[in-house]
Amino acid sequence: MISILKSIHKIGNKFDKCAEQAAFHHPIIAEIGMFIGVPIFILAVVTICTMIIAFPLSLLFGWI
Repeated sequence: MISILKSIHKIGNKFDKCAEQAAFHHPIIAEIGMFIGVPIFILAVVTICTMIIAFPLSLLFGWI
């Protein structure tokens, strides 16, 4: 179990290092991604999760 956690942390650290290097090499793209891309992604995920919950309930209660 500990070896699995260590490998997950190692992969996470490697991803962080690669993302940091990419942000330093492409600062404008990184800012666009942080301030425009991430909020749009979060809104999309919230919308999809809400639809996953609401659609079966609407079928169950006969709203559709």
